[in-house]
Amino acid sequence: MPELPEVERAKDLIRDEVVGRTIVEVNNVDDHKVIQGVDEPKELEKHLVGWKVTGVKRKGKYLVLELEEGGGNSPSSSDSDSASKQWITAHFGMTGSFLVKGLKPGIVYKSFDVDESSWPPRFWKVCVVFSDGTELSFVDARRFGRFKISRCDPMLSKPLCDLGPDALLEPPSCTELHNLLLQRKGAIKAVLLDQSFLSGIGNWVGDEILFQSSIHPEQPANTLTADQSRALHSAMEHVLVTATSANADSSKFPSSWLFHSRWTGKKATKVEGGKQVKFITVGGRTSAFVPSVQKKTGRADSKKRKSRS
Repeated sequence: MPELPEVERAKDLIRDEVVGRTIVEVNNVDDHKVIQGVDEPKELEKHLVGWKVTGVKRKGKYLVLELEEGGGNSPSSSDSDSASKQWITAHFGMTGSFLVKGLKPGIVYKSFDVDESSWPPRFWKVCVVFSDGTELSFVDARRFGRFKISRCDPMLSKPLCDLGPDALLEPPSCTELHNLLLQRKGAIKAVLLDQSFLSGIGNWVGDEILFQSSIHPEQPANTLTADQSRALHSAMEHVLVTATSANADSSKFPSSWLFHSRWTGKKATKVEGGKQVKFITVGGRTSAFVPSVQKKTGRADSKKRKSRS
């Protein structure tokens, strides 16, 4: 599943290849599940042709493209300011991504390989042609992704307004993070995956953060010490900055990362240095961790507090 680093890479792709360009043609499949914000998917083209992409933002795992009217089928300039703008909200679900014709895919799924040499690409849902000839495609093999048009700023509407601070762009301070964790009884891995707590962290990022901070994924969040919270805060920054600086290219991730050893389908594996990786289910998701590094702590202290009370 695409997580913050992969979606950040897609944001950069949109910024570099699409922003500033006007839409001249749209083709799409008839898929009500993926294509939203229009009465019928076949109406998508008339809602987009003539509009210019003027910006792109990311919030957690969501991308928001801002469009302004530029003629064609867009509303007349005499309408209100709100009528001169619309937005596309994109979420990649399990296997979604954006592709630009002629460029290699930024996200590669082993089970759903996309051949960039053919166009439209395999699993395409929407293909957009711009005034300079650039072609952009939204692809999604498993159809959990969303491509939605709206006339109101999605950053101010559900589900985006319910998201917690972006883990990369709006991280809490170390002290704030510790205080927030003290209010959560759930397993720390499940808390990190809660998008209302911090947005953008998914399964592999959460596992990497916990491995780098030597915290067991089942450790109750409210039992973390100030030192553990500090380690978690530092690891979160390190993992997200490193992954996004590498443009989500996993071949450029440090060889010591758990990332390189977690994609085995729960089969026995080891991290660099020979330490064994194990798999458990936390918060309904498979979690990879290294038992010799990530040990549960705090239980003895909590039992003592209970006995004293």
